[in-house]
Amino acid sequence: MSAMKPGDVLFEVTLPPAGRARLAAFSEGTQDPNPIHVDEAFAKGAGFPTVLQQGPMTTAQFARLLDEYAGAGRTRVLDVLFTAPVFPDDSLVLKAEVVEVGDIVRCALTANKADGAQTAKGTAEFAR
Repeated sequence: MSAMKPGDVLFEVTLPPAGRARLAAFSEGTQDPNPIHVDEAFAKGAGFPTVLQQGPMTTAQFARLLDEYAGAGRTRVLDVLFTAPVFPDDSLVLKAEVVEVGDIVRCALTANKADGAQTAKGTAEFAR
């Protein structure tokens, strides 16, 4: 990790679609009562073509990947803003690009659908 420099890509990983069963399990596990994640009719009534994946599911994947690539327990900051909906059949490309290196490494995070549409962006900081 000592040779890391701004512009380096820490990871760029394609995640398969979560699917409805994982959305339902995530809602149950996080005690998220919002029906937009599990009720098709509710989601359509809100103007979406189907149920939506929970934003924290993307955040959890970023946290997992940071642990894998930077080292378990090193993440100090993980801040993610959701910019577009993710549906059960969407695969996502999660990317972390190094923007600053010191005692703490700062990364820019992005999540994009296969068509390039950004669904989330943020920052992460981890100890070297």
